Amino acid sequence: MTSLAAHVEGEACPHLAVFLRSADELPGVLASFYALGVRRGGWLAHRALPGHADHERTLLTEAGLDVAALEEQERMVVVEIDFSHPAEGSADSWQQALDDALARGCSGLWYARFPVGPQDGSDFDRMLGFEREWHRMSRDRPVVTICPFIVGELDGPATIATLGRVAEVHTGVLVPGEDGEFDVLRPD
Repeated sequence: MTSLAAHVEGEACPHLAVFLRSADELPGVLASFYALGVRRGGWLAHRALPGHADHERTLLTEAGLDVAALEEQERMVVVEIDFSHPAEGSADSWQQALDDALARGCSGLWYARFPVGPQDGSDFDRMLGFEREWHRMSRDRPVVTICPFIVGELDGPATIATLGRVAEVHTGVLVPGEDGEFDVLRPD
């Protein structure tokens, strides 16, 4: 078991999933992730559900991240996902935005989004299509991604099934342990 920062530091451009027991765990995890991105000179991007950008800003701010200052400095954007378009090509516009951030002197993109779950089918499967597109766009680029999934307390068979589906498009899956620590599970 080790900290989230240690896992991220150990990867060149990781695309990690993180399993959370509840949405209450998310703001602290994301604030820690984004704070590490700030320390590493990154440009931060947070994707919210439609109509939830201001709420996400509030949650991140309450968790200790100065979202307003970061947005003012062009170090962070909070954008809403558009589910009215297909997943295919959904990450393409981020290529130019990342190039612009790199030209401003940022070291790379630190990206996270709203949580998906519980895994009851359609929302989970639909989001995996967007995850595949994100992974395609960010491969071999200076991008660190964390994708939160609310899984609750899974039993053995449900854990294995969920891990398999999520692991196919992620470098690893972070699973919460004791005292804010995480275990990383890597696909074979």
